[in-house]
Amino acid sequence: MYSLQWFIYNGLQRNTEGVYNKYSTIFLSKNNFNALILGSSRAEMHLDVNLLDSLTGLNSFNAGVSGASTRIAFIVLRSYLQHSNMPKTIFLEIDFHISHLKTDTIFNFPRYFCYLSNPVLYSELKKIDARFIQFKYNPFYSLPFSGINYLSPALHGWLGKTAKYDMYYRNGFFKNTVNDHYDHFDVKKFTGFIHPETKQYLDSFLVFSKNNNCKLVFTISPIFKNAETEVLNKQAIIENFKQIANKNRVEFHDFSNDTSISNHKYYFEDNYHMLYSGARKYTKKIAEQYNNIKF
Repeated sequence: MYSLQWFIYNGLQRNTEGVYNKYSTIFLSKNNFNALILGSSRAEMHLDVNLLDSLTGLNSFNAGVSGASTRIAFIVLRSYLQHSNMPKTIFLEIDFHISHLKTDTIFNFPRYFCYLSNPVLYSELKKIDARFIQFKYNPFYSLPFSGINYLSPALHGWLGKTAKYDMYYRNGFFKNTVNDHYDHFDVKKFTGFIHPETKQYLDSFLVFSKNNNCKLVFTISPIFKNAETEVLNKQAIIENFKQIANKNRVEFHDFSNDTSISNHKYYFEDNYHMLYSGARKYTKKIAEQYNNIKF
């Protein structure tokens, strides 16, 4: 079992494209990007760093990860800095629609198994889920969670092959061009708020940026117009985030109801995730805002 674990983990780390190459870049590699994009899948799928760099002169990497809360995003940042240089600018995607949730959920948690040699990542994840002690040291415990789904990309790594969806990743950004034509636009109305844990780790970003002379930028990318009615107090929540930004002199760019994007269903996969056509248009708007700010 230990040999099988070694085979899978090393194979995953050998991937030269795709999500495992992205995670290897974040958690294992030495990097010198001057801008970092952090947040959930909305950050990962909405800010095209190649396009952003071409328009701004930045050298950026998209470190957004699926399902990331503010806590997970902060862990990703600190883990990245274990081997890499401090970025000068951080773009943090604000997920107002899930800000009421606790921050202790680790989505796709087996993806992190082969990167637990990063001491910050391991230390922080085991605080959330004590099973990560077993995940790191006990293959009899961890392998059933990874299973066959991780053997295939491990084989690709060893053989130097690239899977179909690996090619959609570019410097951490996921180019979402697949529309399955199912209706993912249902609306479930609820009243939201900013959970104390969300606020706690948002404060951690604020303190970190000040202590390290790093420019922090809050962004809210577009949502489909139908979702405007899902969070009943959407504007009040966003206003709270805006007040936090203003108090701390943080740039705040809210494109959640930018009608040039939000009114058009063909830009979206679901209420909260854009297809690449929408992401490209949004990235140009962020680049324009960045170029107009005197940092």
